[in-house]
Amino acid sequence: MPGRLRTAIFSVAGIVLVSKALGFVREMVIADKFGTSAEYDLYLIAIMLPALAYGVLNYASFYLFVPYFSRRLGDSDNLVDGWRTIWPPVHMSLLIAVAVTAAIIIAAPYLMRIWAADYLAAEFSRIVFYSRVTAVIVVLGTMEAVIRAFLNVKEVYTYPAAGYIIFNAFSILSVILLHERFSVGAVAIGLLGGLLVQNAYLLCRLVSFKPTATSDRSPFGENSRAFVSAAGMLVLIELINRSYFLIDRYFAPQFGEGIVSALNYGQVLVQLPDSVIGFAIGAVVFPLFSTSLRKADHAHFAAVYEKAVSGALLIAVPLAVFLLTNAEDVVYLVFQRGVFDANSVSITAAVLRPYAPTVIALFIVSVSIRACYAGGWQAQVFGFAVVLFVTKLAATWLLPQWFGYPGISAATSLAHAGYALCLLGFIVRKTSTGSTRPFAWRLGRILLAGGIGLAVIMLLQDFWPAGLNGTGRSLAAARMALSGVVLTTAYVALSLILGLGPSLAELFSVRTKRNENS
Repeated sequence: MPGRLRTAIFSVAGIVLVSKALGFVREMVIADKFGTSAEYDLYLIAIMLPALAYGVLNYASFYLFVPYFSRRLGDSDNLVDGWRTIWPPVHMSLLIAVAVTAAIIIAAPYLMRIWAADYLAAEFSRIVFYSRVTAVIVVLGTMEAVIRAFLNVKEVYTYPAAGYIIFNAFSILSVILLHERFSVGAVAIGLLGGLLVQNAYLLCRLVSFKPTATSDRSPFGENSRAFVSAAGMLVLIELINRSYFLIDRYFAPQFGEGIVSALNYGQVLVQLPDSVIGFAIGAVVFPLFSTSLRKADHAHFAAVYEKAVSGALLIAVPLAVFLLTNAEDVVYLVFQRGVFDANSVSITAAVLRPYAPTVIALFIVSVSIRACYAGGWQAQVFGFAVVLFVTKLAATWLLPQWFGYPGISAATSLAHAGYALCLLGFIVRKTSTGSTRPFAWRLGRILLAGGIGLAVIMLLQDFWPAGLNGTGRSLAAARMALSGVVLTTAYVALSLILGLGPSLAELFSVRTKRNENS
């Protein structure tokens, strides 16, 4: 159906948008209560190991189980035989998550010395305590990923997307109600409780597919060896991809109190567009990639990929330009309240500007990584990830020497851009059934339109009307609104001039017919 993919993407995006709006409220509440304080820095350092393990196993499990479930379930509605093959790897994943959780609890006092060597004994004890308590998110995150992957394969998109709303609502209430009694511990309570309630919600939908119709308690099945091999590679890739913040939090404290917090707030702002729109696109096209390759339909795979990347880039480029040119006003409007003061705005905006190009890279990576995992090209992804991790490490050591702490976020943008280009080039060469010039030229024109739009906005800001200068929420909102209107108008006009009209139209009428020209 021509409109089916479009409808699914925008349905998921709508629900995720509500969820992320609540997620933003959550960050605003945290900023109000803790700002860019030493207390919040301590918590962010404490949760590094659990957050890393959670991110690795959550994303690796999702990326692994979507194509696995797709192959095992196929187009059959008979889930009894399907569950018989599904249970062993599910049990194996949960056992691994439990083992990792136990390892964090045991090793926290030793590993956290790397990042918290300068903290006093009492502060270090609190860091270890928070690390151990929040380690449970590893198991909860793995469960969530497995359930979400199954529901996506069964084309249930909006229900699991709504789970994030439940998580964020619980987290917000926890911080508001408990911060005076537990300080940053309220953030940890919201995290753990939110994930627990979200999983209970997802299980309610899973029950309708009768998961216990056939039961196999063993973590080993006939395909265990292949499953473990694929899982090991995915875990390594995600471990590398999600270790950037460990580097940031090692170098950031040397620049003073609040830099760790500012980097975290900046990252939240930059990841928001991808976590809403990129997530929606990725969630819908991932099963399509798996199905296309299972049926050896490479032309359909390439068409879906090119359309997904083009659509993602059309959205990501103006968002990145807007964030870059309005960084201080965005931070001011979103976060400044309570203990998040003018100094917090200044240092957060300073790290946000170099972060902005990451928006574009994240959209490309979001689609490309799913295409690679569906295609079984984990080894190539691992190679790219290693190279880019080294690049991130070297750049984070070098750039702050020239640019101060904003160099930390600039290093992240550099690494993500390189990663996106590597994945894009590899997939195009691997799957293209014809000339790649039209696709490359299309992407180049999108970037050109964004570049000219950036110049227009920067020129406009040099000639603000006198009445728009100054501080205050109304003035900041007015500047952002004017920038947004001008940028949107210029970007659309430039896109039409550059011949991108069909791509803009395609963005709102995504078609997935077989062998359709892209």
